[in-house]
Amino acid sequence: MSHVPTVLVVDDDARCRTLLQSLLQPDGYRVLTADNGQEAIAFALSHRPDMVLLDVMMPDMDGFEVCRLLRSDKSLAHLPIIFTTALDDKKSRLKGIEAGADDFVTKPIDLVELRARVKSVTRLNRFRLQAEERARFEQAVAGSPDGIAICDSRGRVHLSNTAFRRLFGANEPSSLQDAFLEQDWVRLRELLPSSTGPKPCSVPFEVRLRPPSERVLELTLACIPWEGSIAYQFAIRDITEKKALEAQLMRAQRIDLLGQLAGGIIHDVNNLLSTIAAHAALMAMEGAEGEDAKRLTAIETASYQGGGLLRQLLMFARGRDGEMAEFDPATHLFEFHAMVQKSLGTHVDVRIEMPSPVAPLVADANQVHQVLMNLCVNARDAMPQGGKITIRLAQVHVDSTRGACAVPALPEGDYLSYEVSDTGSGIPESARARLFEPFFTTKAPGKGTGLGLATVQRVLQRHRGGIEVESTAGVGTRFTCLIPLQPALVAATA
Repeated sequence: MSHVPTVLVVDDDARCRTLLQSLLQPDGYRVLTADNGQEAIAFALSHRPDMVLLDVMMPDMDGFEVCRLLRSDKSLAHLPIIFTTALDDKKSRLKGIEAGADDFVTKPIDLVELRARVKSVTRLNRFRLQAEERARFEQAVAGSPDGIAICDSRGRVHLSNTAFRRLFGANEPSSLQDAFLEQDWVRLRELLPSSTGPKPCSVPFEVRLRPPSERVLELTLACIPWEGSIAYQFAIRDITEKKALEAQLMRAQRIDLLGQLAGGIIHDVNNLLSTIAAHAALMAMEGAEGEDAKRLTAIETASYQGGGLLRQLLMFARGRDGEMAEFDPATHLFEFHAMVQKSLGTHVDVRIEMPSPVAPLVADANQVHQVLMNLCVNARDAMPQGGKITIRLAQVHVDSTRGACAVPALPEGDYLSYEVSDTGSGIPESARARLFEPFFTTKAPGKGTGLGLATVQRVLQRHRGGIEVESTAGVGTRFTCLIPLQPALVAATA
């Protein structure tokens, strides 16, 4: 709807008010009238006129005072005010200018001149208001957290805001067609309307940027008039983090589902392992000797260890843990070495290093076993042609500098260090930031679940410990697991 300019006529003479009203209304102006200063100020505040024709000589409050009061209000500071006055001396005009008047019309009024001045002033004021409104809108668009771009049907960018330029940085595209994956742009083109229609359209759409970027963007599309034709306004929001959180939620739900299914399955498998262990024990009791006795013992030990790992998997999936208890890490590691060497195969050489005695550890021995097993299996998979795994057990002191290298960061203190290193292919730099995400794996599909390192991190966090990673392509990888020692146990071995 077009704007109807409003003129406020302020004069204590009724004949003058009637004359100006009859003069301006035929030209399309809405005319408000007031016969005193107080009424004029009230009308100006409530109706926001486009200009004021203000008589100078009025009782109680003259035009100079009314003008000063109008100018003192911030919302009326730029309101055009024209004095209508019989005073034509220099002093009166200077006083009017000081009060804030924009112009003067001398009585008796030249009606042709007045019409021309009113038309010119109201038009200029309308342009001023439009410019201010546009400046406010441009400021809002410029400060929007979403990238905004005006494009043609080929995606060429005509205008863009700061957030759009910040979104792409040095790779700001001249055309969105060059920025998005081709298949996404083709699908997006199908949504572009051919006209604005009765209402602008608004369509949310997800696109992916071309490599090497892995970001996902959400677009909201609107069709707008543009220079006699149409253009497309894209509001662009980076939802990469949102999509990652959604994926994490889905993985968490999968873990919860695994927890619900694991109970029954692990119960059945444990029964099978218990049967195997029992028969191995019975055969050993029946007099097996030599190599046969060793093999039966290995079967029995592996069965019990397998049952422990299955119970540990159940505790991970359901969020339950075993009890903490004091045990000898050295004895535990030698037992683990005897089992893991046979499990990984003859093409992998597993060695143990323990440069000095270590203090007893208060921890969940089954979970420590699981941490070492997960790291050794990963090391074996990184050496398909065979290689060497070294497990080094040591008691170390962690200061503030080293503690910052662990995931998560560790406070200063004494720790037991399990260092598992291999001579494998190393971990790609691009994958290191996601190593401990559940279900993230660098292995081929079907070769790994992506739960191994996530389990390691969870176990270490439960023990208030951390993990360090060092890897060199073609040389190998070293994981260092740090578990805090109790001060009393450390003092006992000092």
